[in-house]
Amino acid sequence: MALQWLEEYGAPEWASAASAAVPTYPKIVRDCIEEDVQTVNGVEIPVDTSKPNPNGMEFDNLYLDMNGIIHPCFHPEDRPAPTTEGEVFLAIFDYMDRLFAIVRPRKLLYMAIGAQLLGAKLREVGSVGQDV
Repeated sequence: MALQWLEEYGAPEWASAASAAVPTYPKIVRDCIEEDVQTVNGVEIPVDTSKPNPNGMEFDNLYLDMNGIIHPCFHPEDRPAPTTEGEVFLAIFDYMDRLFAIVRPRKLLYMAIGAQLLGAKLREVGSVGQDV
């Protein structure tokens, strides 16, 4: 479905490359050990990410596609949808904190927020002028 969307909205070359790469993902997906946030006298103590990664692997960089984080925080599958922007931001920050604590990048945290693909945007702009 996602690959069909890519082909339709202006990235057929990338869709082709992605479909060829999909079988390789199981080779890089790993289970992880996740340390829990400690609560002392009602105060949450965050995970100390300066310590070595408990998974036995160290990472220099972490790339976060924020679109893949923001959308599920607006429309969660495991709980009711948030009712305020504040609740959405808290869900986003909690999710990012969790990922950061798992991976523990040592040099760079890169957060990318994308927009529409150019082809889709151009069709949208072109169709606006035709409606007049």
